[in-house]
Amino acid sequence: MTTSNQSGKANGKKFDLNLLRVFVSTFETQSVTKSAEQLELTQSSVSNALARLKESVGSELFTRTGRGIKPTRFAVELYEHVQEHVLGIDKVLEGLANFDPSSSRRRFVIYCHEAALLRLHKTMHTLDKYPNISLVLKELPPNDARIYEDLRMEKVDLVVDVAPSDSRVFQSRLLHSDGLVCITSADHPRLENGKMTKQHYMDESHVLLNIRRDNLTFVEWLVSDILPPRRIFSQHSSLLGMLPSVSQSQALAVVPETLFLQYGDMFNLQSHPFPFETKTFDSYMVWPTKMARNSALIWLREFVEAQLKNSK
Repeated sequence: MTTSNQSGKANGKKFDLNLLRVFVSTFETQSVTKSAEQLELTQSSVSNALARLKESVGSELFTRTGRGIKPTRFAVELYEHVQEHVLGIDKVLEGLANFDPSSSRRRFVIYCHEAALLRLHKTMHTLDKYPNISLVLKELPPNDARIYEDLRMEKVDLVVDVAPSDSRVFQSRLLHSDGLVCITSADHPRLENGKMTKQHYMDESHVLLNIRRDNLTFVEWLVSDILPPRRIFSQHSSLLGMLPSVSQSQALAVVPETLFLQYGDMFNLQSHPFPFETKTFDSYMVWPTKMARNSALIWLREFVEAQLKNSK
């Protein structure tokens, strides 16, 4: 009969829990190189650890692909069983269970889509009660892959994006939903305040946001209909940068409603209902699953959620 003091051994040898840390990191980055960078190890050390773990469990963990490695079905099941426990060990070792924002000197970095960034900027004075905490807000990089690679590699602590992540490596929570409106200059010669049809929309020239998701433009990504080509007046990388262009022309743009409420009067704009069925313009908070119980990042998520709910 096997006794309890034999648990934790494989092939008569004591099992090395560090192998699981290497496995979890490699599973999440799906790269030996990136895992080595994250764990501050050499690539050969990571490869050797994975080989030892493969020998211990008696199953393949990863298969080679054209651009890297892919976890096997066994590796997916192993990750689901061990990831939370490895994180718990790391929490204790790193002393993160007792995070105190009033005394911490922690620096947090957050990627935000622009509408959320503008709202968070308005509430940053509430951070004054935590004088030693530094909160750095950065606009989302234009490349989706870059956003989540940086989050996975802990180059940023949190992401506020317009969509949830569909990867099990991350967790997401809806923070805020916003409608879309068309905006024009207040003295637009053809469009009256509050009136807009599909034909009106298609007849005008457009100020566009030069951001793509799933290979679709910003508006196309949010609209259920397939939109015909439109006449382009100008293109911008920033929502806020679109407003002067609309204000000083006869073109129209589509923006989140809260952005119009914040800046419409300042730029002498009027709003019109968006004449197509759309999704809502959402703000999702996204963080690594492995950091779900990290007390410092729990505090950060609660702080950001409170600020976005309180900002108008």
